[in-house]
Amino acid sequence: MDAMDSPRRKRSRLACKPCRERKRKCDGCDPCITCTEWGYECHYETRPRTSRARGQATPDPPVRRQSLRANVLGAPSDPPARPQSLQSNALAPGTVEPDHCGLVRRLEANSGAAFVRKLGLKIDPTKAPKLNLFGWNIGARQLSSQLNTASALPIIEITSLEHMRSLAQVYFDKVDPCYGFIDHRQFFERLDIRWKSPQTPSIYDSVLGGVAAIGCLFSQRNATITELHLVRSARSSLDDHHLSGPPSVDLLTGWTLRSIYLRMTDSPHSTWIASSTLMHLVEVSGLHPESPSVLLPSAQCDPDLGRRLVGVAYHLNAWTSFDLGVSRVSFQKNDLPLLPSPKPGDYTAEVLGLLPVSVSLDPGRLKDETDLTSTLSKILGGSHSQPPSVLAQCNLVLCILRRIHTQNLDILSGLAEQVLALLKKGLGCARVMVMDCSPWHQVANVPFHIICVLLVMDMRSSLAMLPEAMQTLSLVASTYDTETMREAYSAACLLVVLHQQRRKDDIAIFGEALNIYQQERQISSQPQFDSSAEDYSWLGALVADLPGLQRVDLDQFLSADMIDGSALLGGSG
Repeated sequence: MDAMDSPRRKRSRLACKPCRERKRKCDGCDPCITCTEWGYECHYETRPRTSRARGQATPDPPVRRQSLRANVLGAPSDPPARPQSLQSNALAPGTVEPDHCGLVRRLEANSGAAFVRKLGLKIDPTKAPKLNLFGWNIGARQLSSQLNTASALPIIEITSLEHMRSLAQVYFDKVDPCYGFIDHRQFFERLDIRWKSPQTPSIYDSVLGGVAAIGCLFSQRNATITELHLVRSARSSLDDHHLSGPPSVDLLTGWTLRSIYLRMTDSPHSTWIASSTLMHLVEVSGLHPESPSVLLPSAQCDPDLGRRLVGVAYHLNAWTSFDLGVSRVSFQKNDLPLLPSPKPGDYTAEVLGLLPVSVSLDPGRLKDETDLTSTLSKILGGSHSQPPSVLAQCNLVLCILRRIHTQNLDILSGLAEQVLALLKKGLGCARVMVMDCSPWHQVANVPFHIICVLLVMDMRSSLAMLPEAMQTLSLVASTYDTETMREAYSAACLLVVLHQQRRKDDIAIFGEALNIYQQERQISSQPQFDSSAEDYSWLGALVADLPGLQRVDLDQFLSADMIDGSALLGGSG
């Protein structure tokens, strides 16, 4: 290969200080890619301008990375920003240039991954856990052997009608009370109709398959072939559907069920893509906002079910976006959906009632100390009864605490005690849900981040909760023995070990200081001359009898160093 054709790595002519000190490669950006990956505080030293020969090129200043995603989970960054002069010219008159540094801090505070990474770097930069959303859910549902079928099976060929009914009943017993957006009676009616008409598939197959797949998830601790076939069938129905007009409620319901299943079992990026697709479908369906429009005719749907559907879609997309550090889907009319009507045995309104506060934590919105404290107090005062709703409340409180910690703010001792009480309640709810085979995504996520927050609070009362928190996470990891849970439990143990080692180092420093104090006490306890002792009372009488000694300072004489001969002889030393 010709040397001119071989790719050559571009080296920056100006490296940041951390890269120079560690002798690492630097791309010259601000922050550079090395500091971003390793968690260093990237900064450049200002050098005095030196005269250059005419015609000699001046190196370009470091380019500010505009992509916030690269600061959180290493997603592809946006194109390099334009020079500052062009940016300032592009701003409209009277507008203020956004605070990118503050935006990044708020973005990292919302994201549990960045918070855990920074926590580890603060304790021990050399052993900090990697950037990862530990315990985001219980992990992927996999079989020991792969499915042999290349294409998706029709839903009527996967299992029997009786089995579908039992799986659907599990869904409506465990999931629907907190994510209630499906009409029970209509679902079972259409399920019977589908089995009576096996040759007429429809988009509602995605709803049937989605409900049954989640029913498998909440009834079997390990994945089954039936569950994976149901997931594949529901996904195929959604992917193969041709959208020739506004999406129907059946299509929206299918995508909502898919987003819920992915949030509980799959990666954050897959969930974000699915939830973002769902939000765009919601917008074009006309379900939100509820005001009628000629451009967006509203889909035919019960108004209360529509609000529930839109609310759950908002909930999934907002929190997935926060965790990943990416943009959430927002509408032109950024109005939140109305709360659904309360029903006996239904707690969807409890979960969706947290949505306004969740959206207010968007990284693009500034919140000062007063706002965060009042928001925290408001959420702590909320009443949540069901375990999934309690864990959603805990997750919101944990996010607010991360924001408060990032801004170096303190909370009152009374609020701190309320926080610990809620977190303790959340740990109990997580254990109940694990024993009940209810693997909501917060079952793994909340206990892991409770451990991180307890270490950050660093109080006697918070550290006393660590054993219970570790025991809860261990229970989740042993019940759902996936790579995701093993990795989360190992990361939590690493953080506790690093914190313990730092305490040992601190104790060693205290011990060294006390050793110096003990040595000084031993020296001071040795016999010394006491000018007030009776043994030297005769010196006072001698001074009184001899007029020539009356000008001598007796106290100074007795306190002089008896070893120093020059002092005794009146030398100058």
